[in-house]
Amino acid sequence: MPELEEKNKNDYRRLFIFSIAIMVIFAVLGLRLFTLQVLQASAYTSAANNNQLRIISQPARRGNIYDANMVELATSKPVFCISISTPDVTDKKALAEKLATLLDDPEITPESILEAINNNARSYETVLITRLNYEEGVEKVAILEENRADLGGVLVSEEPMRYYPNGSLAGHVIGTVGLIGESDLNLVNEGNYLINDWLGKTGLESYYENYMDENGQQVGLKGQYGIMKIEVNSRNKFVSTQSTSDAVAGNSLVLTLDAKVQAAMEESLASTIKTISKTRPKCQAGSAVLLDVKTGGIIAIASYPTMDPNDFAEGLSQEQTKYYWDENTKPTFNRAISGAYPPGSTFKPVTALAGLIGDVYDINTYVNCCVSNWIQPRARCSAEHGSVNLIKAMQVSCNTFFQEIGYRAGIDLLYDTASALGLGSKTGIDLPGEVSGTLANPEWKAKNFTGWEATWRNYDTYYMSMGQGYNQYTPLQLANYTAAIANDGVRMVPYLVESILDCEGNVVWENELTVGSQVDCDIEDIELVQRAMAAVAEPGGVAYGLFGNYGVKVAVKTGTAQTGLASDDKSKDYHGVFIAYAPADDPQVAFACVIEYGYHGSTSAAYVCKAVFNEYFGFNDLSAEKENTQSTENIEADFAE
Repeated sequence: MPELEEKNKNDYRRLFIFSIAIMVIFAVLGLRLFTLQVLQASAYTSAANNNQLRIISQPARRGNIYDANMVELATSKPVFCISISTPDVTDKKALAEKLATLLDDPEITPESILEAINNNARSYETVLITRLNYEEGVEKVAILEENRADLGGVLVSEEPMRYYPNGSLAGHVIGTVGLIGESDLNLVNEGNYLINDWLGKTGLESYYENYMDENGQQVGLKGQYGIMKIEVNSRNKFVSTQSTSDAVAGNSLVLTLDAKVQAAMEESLASTIKTISKTRPKCQAGSAVLLDVKTGGIIAIASYPTMDPNDFAEGLSQEQTKYYWDENTKPTFNRAISGAYPPGSTFKPVTALAGLIGDVYDINTYVNCCVSNWIQPRARCSAEHGSVNLIKAMQVSCNTFFQEIGYRAGIDLLYDTASALGLGSKTGIDLPGEVSGTLANPEWKAKNFTGWEATWRNYDTYYMSMGQGYNQYTPLQLANYTAAIANDGVRMVPYLVESILDCEGNVVWENELTVGSQVDCDIEDIELVQRAMAAVAEPGGVAYGLFGNYGVKVAVKTGTAQTGLASDDKSKDYHGVFIAYAPADDPQVAFACVIEYGYHGSTSAAYVCKAVFNEYFGFNDLSAEKENTQSTENIEADFAE
């Protein structure tokens, strides 16, 4: 039986080896279980707990914006934000359909929700679906909470939303806010913003979003967001708040604007344009500026058609989108700093000053305005004014006189004087989107034309001298240059923000007045130009009917500017331009206004000036209001300077 014994030995040997293998396997499993359940128990318990936690960013309240008298122009109000945490969504389609049904908003569809979820490249951040006004949102939030079991991944939070209490008042200046866009993704990548953050897009909201002081400290409107860690149960319902890191509100801006003067400017600009448009349909837009002569502080600045920043903060409807992106009226376009217009006769004080600086004439110099002096390449005048000196020529806006003075002074002196007064270059205002305009000279023409036209000709100097030709300036430049004339040739850099306050009301930054440029001239020269402008509102001047018996003495220049557009009728399509400062004997404020297709400045933009001066100087009693109403009615009746 040796074979049987040998077989049994082999079987026992195999059984022994198998038993050892089984014991080793169980030993390894036991050791692993011991490690997981004992040695690493706390780590896995923490991980399990974290599966029940949600990290929610807490947007910081933007700083407020106030006018010079602390009238609130921009603030924030609470809203409900409905968002989705995409990692917690098990069935995207079902969730989208359910949420769209509960929100019951025609602009929020299952498709739009799915698109938002699928386009979220940063899955660890929530996807904003909509924001609900607090008063209107309470009921819908309650409905969402009742259906919480079917809304895994849906989060409801309370956040501040930008709000503008005065609607469209100073809308172009204050600007708009909007969600982070594709062009802003670098801000997200740098860690300064979250994908659902709102930031300033235009105006002061944009310029002062992350404004830095001279020490490199951020003193802008943007605050610092906080973090809240919350616990939810298996049905994603809120259980408790685990920890919070409070958000810090942004800093607030105190402007140089006066809300009452701003309102008067906007109301008059709108009513004047609407009145003129009844007989001149092309008249649909315009802008105006009032600034402090001595400091450059902007007291009022308006562009029409108007823009309400609330529309952008709440999300544009289809109707609003159609309005704001109208290619004809362009309501989002800030004409005061981005629109460049030919100055017309409002350029004539520049010519007058250049001639005096060059000693090519004086107060006793007379030029004969008659048909014989209108031979080409000189331009015609509006009438035969006879023998006129500077005072009379400015009063009646005599083209013949200023063409002669400009020719004597020469293009180089004209250019240098205009440049020193700030024309044809950015003023440096604290707003995005300012353009330089155009101040032409031989070098400019050589760069922009070819052939025979590339050379500066005598007729270029003639036309430039009376405000026509190639030159185009913004209404802000015109107001700034007018202020420089009033300020004895010293041009201040215009600005809007006087100071910045932290969330506790402490001043963290103050504006420092800056001289932009200064005209190199004798004081007697600029005083003579000031005297001539004051004469425009005296007997014999084209503005006497409006400002002859006014409460303060006003220095004025009117303008009727050819648009320069080939499609326009050169005989009737003119922009109305008007500049002024007051009081003429002790200047405080300077004004400029352009009414597109307003024809004469004295019968269009001048009425806006008077309404603004009435408010600024406190003349808006009943008699002044009656007088101004009668003047406005005259717009339709008379378009002759």
